[in-house]
Amino acid sequence: MTLDTLDKKIINCLNENTKSQYSEIAKKCNSSKEVISYRIKNLQTKGIIKEFVTIFGFGYWSNKILISFSKIDNTREEEIINFLKSHSNINWITPCSGSWDMVFSIMAKNPKHFDELLRKILKEIGENISQYKMGTSVGSYTFGHTYILGKTTEPKKKETENKNRKITFDKKDKEIAKIIHTNARTKLINISIQTKIPVDTVKYRIKKMEENKIIKRYRMILDPSKLGYNRYEIFLQCINLTEQKIKQFYNFAKNSPNIEYLSKCVGSWNIEFTVHFKTNQELRNFVLNVKKEFGEIIQNFETITLFETYNFIYFPKELR
Repeated sequence: MTLDTLDKKIINCLNENTKSQYSEIAKKCNSSKEVISYRIKNLQTKGIIKEFVTIFGFGYWSNKILISFSKIDNTREEEIINFLKSHSNINWITPCSGSWDMVFSIMAKNPKHFDELLRKILKEIGENISQYKMGTSVGSYTFGHTYILGKTTEPKKKETENKNRKITFDKKDKEIAKIIHTNARTKLINISIQTKIPVDTVKYRIKKMEENKIIKRYRMILDPSKLGYNRYEIFLQCINLTEQKIKQFYNFAKNSPNIEYLSKCVGSWNIEFTVHFKTNQELRNFVLNVKKEFGEIIQNFETITLFETYNFIYFPKELR
């Protein structure tokens, strides 16, 4: 599928502010609310825009697991995906190709909680795994789908280590969160009708959740394959990763429109990129550029091709 100039501008506006009103987007795009509304719904119908998700912060850490299968077929793989999709603490699952066959993310409160969750998961699927490794995100930036326009933008709020803080989250907050976690653009009036909470109260509670960092940010989920892009995950194991080098990685990512996501990690890798390219040659050029910039500290470099992602849930089921 191809996008015209207006579609690209709309996606750019939603990338900068997922909750932008039709009128705001219309003004920026020199169009009308009606046209903008139609275009966004059309992009959703075509499957280019998949979701508008709300990312919550309840003191959970994101732990990514890479697994390689030893004995597997399509039926068993589907069973494993369904098991992971139904798990209370797994918020991201993607089959892949390359050095690894699947990647998923576990939300855990602390290392002990993560260990308990991982051991139970491995008990269910371990017989099919030949090896696995893991990394915990300790700070990340989401730049979004800047590759659509081929220009860079300021990243979304940095996600840093979770602080031990008292979180006020009552039944009414939970009812609101259940609705907006998979559709951040749900209108306040519709939330009010579904929850029977007054509109002004809904608005106030969402604002308080944002201020208290219970709501961390909002994110538009696209299907880049509909537009001819391949999605890749790159994992770098580095030595002597100083604060200066971490800042250099950030500036590098900030100035590259093909990078959607950058994360600083602890574990089997230190730096993680999500990137989009239409051809393998474009990916190779990017890899060479990374090695040119950071080759002196890169100890290991892995690239996997990501396929369809399941879940995109940033609201643990155990809290719903």
